[in-house]
Order: sequence, then structure tokens, then C-alpha cells
Amino acid sequence: MSNAGRAKKILAAASFALLLALALCPMAQAYDDDTVIRVGLSYSRGAQPAFNALADKGYIIGYFEGDEFYEVGTLSNRYVAFCTDTMLYTSGRTVTSSSSGGDIVFKPYHLEVERDFDSIEQAQDYIAQVRDQGYSGEIFPAYLRGVFRVRIEHYSALEYASEDVQNIMQYTMGDSVTPVGGESDVITVVDLNDFYIAAEIAAPQGCWPAVKAAGEGQTLKNSLYYYNGAFEFRRLSGGDITFLNTLPLSDYLKGVLPYEMNGDWPLEALKAQALCARSYVLYNLGRHSNYDICNSTHCQVYYGTAKETELVRQAVEETKNEVVTYQGKVVSTYYFSSSGGYTESAKNVWGGDDAPYCAAVPDPYEDQDAITHFSETVTLDELTQLISSWNTGIDRVADCYVSTYTEPAHNVYAVTFVGENGKTYTISGCDNVRIKLASLVKSPRFDILSGGLSLYVNDGEKLPSGTLTAITADDVLVQVRAQGGDAQAASAALEAAMVDIGSAASSDAGVPITLSTSLDGGELEVRIQAQSGRCLDIEFAIQPDATLSVASWKATTLWTEDTTDHLWTGGAATGGADGVDGAAPAGSTSPTGSDGAVPAGSTSPTGGDAATAAEQSTDG
Repeated sequence: MSNAGRAKKILAAASFALLLALALCPMAQAYDDDTVIRVGLSYSRGAQPAFNALADKGYIIGYFEGDEFYEVGTLSNRYVAFCTDTMLYTSGRTVTSSSSGGDIVFKPYHLEVERDFDSIEQAQDYIAQVRDQGYSGEIFPAYLRGVFRVRIEHYSALEYASEDVQNIMQYTMGDSVTPVGGESDVITVVDLNDFYIAAEIAAPQGCWPAVKAAGEGQTLKNSLYYYNGAFEFRRLSGGDITFLNTLPLSDYLKGVLPYEMNGDWPLEALKAQALCARSYVLYNLGRHSNYDICNSTHCQVYYGTAKETELVRQAVEETKNEVVTYQGKVVSTYYFSSSGGYTESAKNVWGGDDAPYCAAVPDPYEDQDAITHFSETVTLDELTQLISSWNTGIDRVADCYVSTYTEPAHNVYAVTFVGENGKTYTISGCDNVRIKLASLVKSPRFDILSGGLSLYVNDGEKLPSGTLTAITADDVLVQVRAQGGDAQAASAALEAAMVDIGSAASSDAGVPITLSTSLDGGELEVRIQAQSGRCLDIEFAIQPDATLSVASWKATTLWTEDTTDHLWTGGAATGGADGVDGAAPAGSTSPTGSDGAVPAGSTSPTGGDAATAAEQSTDG
């Protein structure tokens, strides 16, 4: 889509969203932009044993109890890694749990001085005294569940720490030391400039360690992006770290808007987007069990401060605390970059109850010329491979077809696969269909053309049924139907697209055939011709609802002794020596490939058998 097209659409959609918001919620004061939210940056399979961080003026270390941050001290270190208290290795200027890393190893067990300190500063003063006693090894402060301690050295096992007690105590001025370490709630802070342990942190029960950037107006950086607020580190079930950005809602929105919309677009468009993004996150607070919302398209795209603009900041400020509500409750404001000309009911996409404000409606602001069209052709073997992990009970796919379309949007709601063993398997829900077929389709707005007429060409290569595509005539008709067009509109659209339909279909075939098309009143005629002269002629009737049905088909051939050039296959058929004719009753939508006749009311192809009707008629 061109920038101009996107801008036109967004502006129109933004105006609509803003009007809706003002109509439904004139300043909903119950929703506060100071609300603290937790955004997942690395989570689930993205959880890791260590995360790099950069803060130009060091860190304020502490923890969150609810939404309140409690400071426990500061670290002057600039470039650090926040790690699990496990065996760690270096890899370049990062820390990893892989033993294939560098030579420097941070081991999880230590000796802990049996003395409490009132602050991290007192612990650091004690460390200076130990240094004065001549100790030159690892020694660092630790905040452990409300208590400040000092820890010394690092060992791969408790027994090795125990063996070193007497040696270490000669430096601790009479204080005893105890072997500790390997704790499931401890975060180890490693200095990445000089590679030493700078501190260890374990928050009080029910809380998790967190850090902020020291210095007014400073930000935190992970490996890629800068963030406001705090980094929070959660070791769920004592495992790797789930890495969160914890910050006020207003700061979060400033990081969402320029990734969901161009940050330099008109202010009113950005304000509408701010309303949508704020309402969405407030509705979805706690969507994930260990944090509120993730940073991907699963929720909303968010990558910190990198793309903030003055217009983005202004849009957030001028809509402060404003949300979209329905019957007094904030709503989940779904938004998109392109609808294809028609929105879809939320119920059809994700299930559940269908709210009136999430109904399918025409999108008059969609630039029809800018809609991205797509096509994909797959073999039945490839479809079999695609569904192999779905536990379908299907051994090998014999056919697939759209079994349900939504109304009135005409999106794909269900796709059914048919196995050679006679079993069927159906995936349903617009979003589920899109996700399951993500390698083939870009949206649920497509059709499956899977003719039971299995074509052969000169080299014997089969063009199987099960071709998934959104090209040729039906691609044109999808748009007509989306706009509520009838048979007359369908005929006009097909006539305008005849050249493109023929060239696109011929190109996508990928085999030496010639495909020609013509339009005669309410019928679309298609001829498929092999290099030998064999032809398959199909007549499609244009129905009042802007769909196609097979009216008839005819296969013809030149007499030849060479029978290796098979154009198509079907069941046994009758007809003269010059061809095979079959009539298809009105109302059918696709051929079956079994005998040339299509039963009345059939809506999906079933595939064909191995007999070659054209060859039989020639021999007759």
C-alpha cells in the first residue's frame, strides 16, 4: 500500500475512532495514565539465563511490591548483565549458560559473611575494609529478601566453598562465613566491562528484583532498544529469567504509537490511535499470567523510546485518561492497517460473544487499488506435510476446500481437509484459519480452487486438485461480493480483468499449457490447451450472488498414436470420438472429476480417480 493510501485510510479510520470515543466516553477519569503496567520483553521460550543492559549513569536497584518501587541501593556500573545464579560463561561481551562460551566462568556458590548491614553503602564500606586486609578476589554486596550482606568468591559446588572457609576468614576481621548459593530467586549482576560480579539481588517473598536508570531523565537499554521505567526480572519456577519492562501507561503508549502508526502522521490520527491503544491495554491488563501484555503483534507492538516523536507525545498528553467505553465499560479496541474492504465480526475471529461494536461492516475508507493480492499454489503432498503435526487422523490429503464463509464479510471461517482414507478434518475460526495456514495465506480473505479435474501435461506431470489460490476470476469476484455486487457487477469486473486473469493463471500453472478466457454475457469460458492440441473447455455461469458455477465442460483431442500427452483425468465417460461432454446443473460451484457431471447443490470438489476420459474417447 502506498504511503498516500495508508494515510488516507488511517485518517478516515482515525476520525471514526475519535468520534466513537467521544460519543461513548467523555473523559473517563477512572482510567489513569499513571497506571503501572508490565510489558513482556522476553518471555515463555524467550526467557533466558542472562540479559544485557546499559545505563549511562548506573542503576537504582530495588523491587516492586504491587505497583510501588522500593529502592534498596545504587550501582555505578554502566554496562552489566542480569543473570540467574547458575553456572555462567562469557561469549564476547555477553553472558550465557552455554559451556561453549569463553574461559571466564561465574559459578553459583559463594561464602557469605555472617553480618547484617543497614544499607548497600555500609556493605560496600565493609568490602573496602576486607580489601585493606589484603583480599584481592571476588567480593560484592548482596540484597537478600530485606537483608544486606557481603558475599565472597564463587565456586562450582558447596563443598568447594566449605573447603575455603578458613582461607577466607583470615580477611574478614573475625566474622564467620557460610557457604551459600544456587538460589532460585537470586539475580546476579555481572559487570561486562571488567567481568566481575557487581552484586546479587533477591526481593522479599512475592516480589521480584528490578532496576531503574540512575539520573534524571535517563533510560535503560537492553541489547536493542531504550526504555523508560524499570526492568523487572522474574525467575518463574526457579528457571530462566522472564524479562519485563515495568512503567506508567503514558510512557508505554509513547512506545506503542510510532510502531502501530507512523509517528509523524497528523496529530488527530495519532490521537485516535492513542485512544485505541490505551483502551486496548486497559481492557487486556493481565492477559498474560505473569505480566500484563506482551510487546508483539499478539498484543500491541512496543519497542520503547526509539521512535518517539513530539507529535506522539502530544497525542498521548491531549488524550490523557480518555478511553473508549460501551455501557460504561472499557472495550477492547481492535484495529488494523487493511481490512480488504470489509471488517469482520470479533466472534468469527476469536469466538466468544459478539459485541455490537465489533460487528462486520463495510469499510468505505479502504483504498481498493492498494489492497494487496496474493496467491499460492500447493500440491496435495505439500498439504499433507503441512497438516502432519495437527493430529488429524488423515494419512494423505486427497482434497481441501472452504467449508464455511462468514456473512456478510465473506471471509474464510472453516477449511476442511479430506484424506485418502475417507476421514475429514476441519479448522475453524477466521484467526485460527489464518494462523494454521500462515505459510500460504496473508489473511482469511481467500478462496480455495481445488478442482477435481486433475490435469496432465506433455511431460506427464500432474496438476493435482488441492490448489490453494486467490487468483484468476474468483479473486475478482471476492472483491465484488465484498462490495455487495450482483451478477451484472461481476460480469463487468470480469470483463475488465480478462487479460490479467488469463496471463496470471497461465503463469501460475508453471507447465507448458496455454490458457485463454472469454466472457459471453453471463458465462465465463475457459480453455486449457496442451502443446499437442488437446483442450479442456469449461463454461462457468455467473450467479446472482456474484459466484461462479460450472455449467458444462468438454474435452477434445486430435487423433494420435502417442498417448503420453494426457491433458486431464476423470472417471469413465461417454461421448463421441471428437470429445467428451458433461453438463453441470445450475447451483453447483465446482466439478467433482468423477464423470463430468456435477450434482446439483454440490459446493465443494471431491477429487477424481485414475481413469483418463479424454484418452478413452479418443480410442473410441
